[in-house]
Amino acid sequence: MRFVRHFSNTVVAMKPGYSSVQPVHHLVPIAKAALKPGYKELLVPKDDITSVGFKPTETRQDRVAEYFENSVKSDLMLHFYDHNAEVIEGNKRRSWGTDSPYKLYRNLKKPKGVSRPTRDVHPITNRNIPQVTSVVIQAFEKNALEEPWLNISTRLQLAQITNVKPKQIYARANILPWRLREGKPCGAKVELFNSDMNQFISTLTEIVLPRIRTFRGIKNTSGDNGGNITFGLDPEDVKNFPEIENFQELFPNLTGMHITFKTTARTDEQARTLISTLGFPFYNP
Repeated sequence: MRFVRHFSNTVVAMKPGYSSVQPVHHLVPIAKAALKPGYKELLVPKDDITSVGFKPTETRQDRVAEYFENSVKSDLMLHFYDHNAEVIEGNKRRSWGTDSPYKLYRNLKKPKGVSRPTRDVHPITNRNIPQVTSVVIQAFEKNALEEPWLNISTRLQLAQITNVKPKQIYARANILPWRLREGKPCGAKVELFNSDMNQFISTLTEIVLPRIRTFRGIKNTSGDNGGNITFGLDPEDVKNFPEIENFQELFPNLTGMHITFKTTARTDEQARTLISTLGFPFYNP
């Protein structure tokens, strides 16, 4: 007897395909109160420890956030409040005029005295008290074009310090003295928020900066006229981070970094006052 294998033509028809019928299971009301006693655990919120879907997370006390909410916030309100304060209009883009038809469709001119428009300065109330929104750390490695492995070392350095995965940054222009080529990786960047930001601030003010003998403070001219303050640390200063100091054999090639505080302040004066309350000194160069 000879066995012959026959291929069925009904398999394709039995495959699940596209259906034009919309599902209606989400429209059926469910009486949760009438569930069996064995399913009562499903009604407990997931943030409750007795819930079936509870997931434990890391919890720790944020001393910087509590200090800002309990002490700094009211002091800044008292310091900046002015009963007769008015809105100060910022520098906006200007018109070319209407004396010529060729000026009607031109892009607006730059503001007078500055390179870009500035925001309006509103009086400080309990709704717009300046606060730090994020901290940006950027490390540039000029030798990364010749030694590509330095990009990995720079990213590992920032990840070790901040506990956040950094992003690779690329050169935007060809700069011969800096050995830069457009599109080539040349450093790393990371932006910190909430507890990671506050942990980094406390590490800077309590451990790193007090150990730098030549550190006089942040320059008063380090603002960008928009409420953001930037200062830098040398490779020798980076060694003072406890995450790097205890593992110096793993980081033989350290890179300096630029630290930028992004705030909701509208002027550099407000931003300097805010950052100084967190423990960062300022000086006149």
